[in-house]
Amino acid sequence: MNKEQIIAKKVLFLFNPLFLAVYAFVYYLLLLVLFSGYQDSLTLVLKSFTLYVLVSCLVPILILYLLNGSSFENFKENSYESNVSYIVVSTTYFISYIYFSILNVSIWFEMGLLIPVYTSIAQMVLRKRVKVSLDIILMGAVLFYVFLLTIEFYYVLSIFPLLIAIAFAGILAYSYLIQDLMTNRDIIKNYIIGAILSVLIILFVLIL
Repeated sequence: MNKEQIIAKKVLFLFNPLFLAVYAFVYYLLLLVLFSGYQDSLTLVLKSFTLYVLVSCLVPILILYLLNGSSFENFKENSYESNVSYIVVSTTYFISYIYFSILNVSIWFEMGLLIPVYTSIAQMVLRKRVKVSLDIILMGAVLFYVFLLTIEFYYVLSIFPLLIAIAFAGILAYSYLIQDLMTNRDIIKNYIIGAILSVLIILFVLIL
């Protein structure tokens, strides 16, 4: 394994779907605080971040670790063999969504919280039919969602978050190519699936 492949492997670790969902959550939370004018916003950010990391990241990691009986580095690969892992992940994401939706937060915040729920379910349904990767689908959904946010709030939202999301999507795709895990066509298909899921989430929330 050359140096480039080693870096790519570390990138894939950092863009693990559980971590990626946390990164996106922090982005949504900061936007919510910035545009809603909440008092004691730092306390709100810390409490919300701690709760989300606990419920949607640490708890599923612990459960998946116990279910697969392997190290954290290997449980992602092993979890792909069973639908149970996706049910666990989508359930913990949905619990976080339910909690924050009860608080009557921004409808855009709710849409963002549904992204990992939909992507986990899509991965579970599609994984035996087409070559899919949860982290790429999730990145594609988040990227398209940030794109929609930038368009919707173009008069107040900087374009830099969108540029950062594009850069991250490119880094993730390149890492998959370097590791020979997917072809260009597979990656594009996964990003398109993610974009479609973002649209479905918006329609779902608006209809309800």
